[in-house]
Amino acid sequence: LSVLEEGISQYPQNFGMLSTAINCCIEQKDDAGVQRYLTKALALRPNDEQLLRMQGKLYEDNQEFDKALDAYVKLNVLDPNRLSTMEHIALNYYNLGVINFNKVSLQDRESDAQLYSAQADAYFGSAVNYLEHIISTNPTSVKYLQALAVSYDCLGKVREFDMTNQKLANLGAATVEANVTP
Repeated sequence: LSVLEEGISQYPQNFGMLSTAINCCIEQKDDAGVQRYLTKALALRPNDEQLLRMQGKLYEDNQEFDKALDAYVKLNVLDPNRLSTMEHIALNYYNLGVINFNKVSLQDRESDAQLYSAQADAYFGSAVNYLEHIISTNPTSVKYLQALAVSYDCLGKVREFDMTNQKLANLGAATVEANVTP
């Protein structure tokens, strides 16, 4: 890796060395190194789907859901309607919705609580759009049905929540309780 670092400093446009450095860091479980070389590689190839997937996954692993969402949205533009990409987009929107939903109760000022509530609603609304599409493709996916039920509950969509819980029950899966903090 130190030899690669020296080579990359002399030849920063050499994608092969960057790619090898990324793989070395992955083998060493060095996320910071992966990110450093991945940033350089993406500067050279901003539309490389493999690099974007790697970037999105790295951000997800570090719970940087907003950055992960950006990577997967860009991937979706490059390769529209790929189910695996849509799943990541849905879950990142969902996770951002959960984070903002949970921040509402921690706020002392009403204006801050309203801001987080509006952000949670926007994220859950976006998650629902993707989750509904995923469920239409894979109607027995318990994980996505449960995320959809939680999203509906947080948005106050009682009818949709009940229907999704019914689908979960029909599959023999655990249903989602109403009004529970996600």
